[in-house]
Amino acid sequence: MTKEIIITGGTDGIGLATVENLIENDNKLIIVGKNAEKGNNIINKFKNSKIDFFQCDLCENEQIDQLIKKLNKLKKIDVLINNAGALFVNREENSKNIEKTFALNHLSYCKLSLGLLDKLENSQFARIINVASNAHKRYELELDDLENKKNYNGWKSYCRSKLLNVLFTYSFNNEINTKVTCNCIHPGFVNSNFGNNNNNFYFKFLINIFKELLAIKPKKASDSIKFLATSDEIKNISGKYFYKNKIIKSSKYSYNKSIAKIIWKKTLDYIN
Repeated sequence: MTKEIIITGGTDGIGLATVENLIENDNKLIIVGKNAEKGNNIINKFKNSKIDFFQCDLCENEQIDQLIKKLNKLKKIDVLINNAGALFVNREENSKNIEKTFALNHLSYCKLSLGLLDKLENSQFARIINVASNAHKRYELELDDLENKKNYNGWKSYCRSKLLNVLFTYSFNNEINTKVTCNCIHPGFVNSNFGNNNNNFYFKFLINIFKELLAIKPKKASDSIKFLATSDEIKNISGKYFYKNKIIKSSKYSYNKSIAKIIWKKTLDYIN
């Protein structure tokens, strides 16, 4: 059955590989990305009426509001894949002075998921997939400093944002009465454009060496996302953490319901 699928960060890396993977099944795809030129190049490359591109800087709350208005004109949404993400070596803020790792990697996932909930409800078996990472196990959160204002470290901020993805996934069906399922995934260490948004030569040099030596190809990572997006095996499963098409344990910290409650409330304060 043809599905209406939205994927953020779909112009590069895992996102683009997922687009290429899902279009094979005659699905209708909406790619969301910051770079209009890349998006239009993809449209021209595929020349497929079932692929569309919406430009949006997902670091910016107001741009997400406009995107949600456009997407809510759809009759239904079957799958929302929150894939967009970045690591910022140096601390950067958006136009509202919110730290970008937190804004892009966490707040955009939450705002889109909640803002598109009505259209997801119109699907018989709607799903939200949050692309997290095993990096979420590296650090715990500082609940009074979610924007990493103190002693900023790009890697630590990235890891914490992936922990927030897991916490949001686990909270979703506890906080909302909905038939929409919500799961997250560790796609593996992928040889993509991850980290290339930074101008720090040494950081890019080192991470690209690691990617060449250790990382899997985006196509392989996208196979797992496709499984979560389309498989009937998991259509009634929600609030789980997946790796290689199997449910696995996340960090002990990520199961703390008290912390999850605090994060949920603080997140709503940000996005509203």
